[in-house]
Order: sequence, then structure tokens, then C-alpha cells
Amino acid sequence: MPIQSSSRSSFHPEDSIPVSEIHVARTQPLSDEELVRRATFGDEWAEEAIYRRYAGMILGTARRLLADGAEAEDVAQETFATAFAAWASLREPARLRRWLLKIAIRLVHRRFRRRKLARLFGFEDGVDDATLDALARPDTSLEARAELLLIARALERVTPAARIAWMLRHVEGLPLDEVATECDCSLSTTKRRIARAQRRIDRFLDKGGK
Repeated sequence: MPIQSSSRSSFHPEDSIPVSEIHVARTQPLSDEELVRRATFGDEWAEEAIYRRYAGMILGTARRLLADGAEAEDVAQETFATAFAAWASLREPARLRRWLLKIAIRLVHRRFRRRKLARLFGFEDGVDDATLDALARPDTSLEARAELLLIARALERVTPAARIAWMLRHVEGLPLDEVATECDCSLSTTKRRIARAQRRIDRFLDKGGK
């Protein structure tokens, strides 16, 4: 049974420190289950602890999927705002991380739909500031960065659904069954989307980005 909340959330993610300023969260002594239980009953400290524990993960995933730092910040903030208003829908508190990730991915899909509408109305897309090569480690070689840039460009040429599935599998490292769950589709559909994106990447790399 879902946990029933006795009060509305009083902690607002947008009032906390920016997600991008969170570097390494300290290990919390309380489990996710206990934090969710407390947050459900209006414990502001528990909500902020959840935010600090998972904000970096949500922001990083959103940046890699959207390739846009500003949009990723918005998605991260909206993810927690949505979660904090919907504790009753979290039936398994131990799966808090996956629940937050699912909310974030749903918001990313919404962003892609907005981009599509913007293009239909003739608006230009902003300059991406969080491409795969830009997110690489400082010690990544120039050759590897060049390949990451080509992969990012190839992924721009597939559907958002295929891009998200490929990124969750090969960048975020999720197992196939989890990718299917987060993308809200069957395992076979997930495999087809990933394969479609991989074929595009292989062709793009073979042709040197042409």
C-alpha cells in the first residue's frame, strides 16, 4: 500500500543550493526507506537529505540526455518538486532512486517534445553546452573526445526515444530490464531502440561524421 502523507511538503528544491554546486554528498546514516517515511509526514530535513543524496545523479543524467546544462537544471529541480508533492505514489520506498530517475526521464521526454514543437514553429535550438565530449573527464585524450563528439552528433539524428534508451544503457550503465522500465516500454522495444541508435552511430563513425 502507498504511504499516506499527513501534510504537504514544506521543503522546496528551488530554495536550496543549486544542483550544480553539489559535488559529493556525504553518506547519510538513514536509509532511503526511513527518509521517505519521514518526508511523507512533512519532515523538511528528510526531504533536503533526499535532495542532497540524489540531486547530483539526477542532474548528471539529465545533462547527458539533453546535452543542455540549463535545461538539465530545470529538469532536476522539477523532478524533486514533483516527487515531494507525490510521496503517496511511491509504493516501494526502497526504490526511491529508480522512482526519481523515472520522473526525470519523463520530464526529459517532455523537453524533447517541446524542442520538436519549437522547430515546427521556426524557433532555433540553443547551443548545446553539455555534449558527451564536454562531459568527459579532464584526462580524456583528444582522440577519445573527437569520437565522443561524433557519437553525440549521431545521437542527434535518431529519435529522442532511441537516444534516451541508448544513453541509459551505454552511458548510465543501466541493465536492459531497467532501461525498459524507465522508458516505459517492453524489453524487445528497448533493444530495437538501442540497436537503431547504435547503427546510426556506427555509420556516422565509419564516415567520419559525414
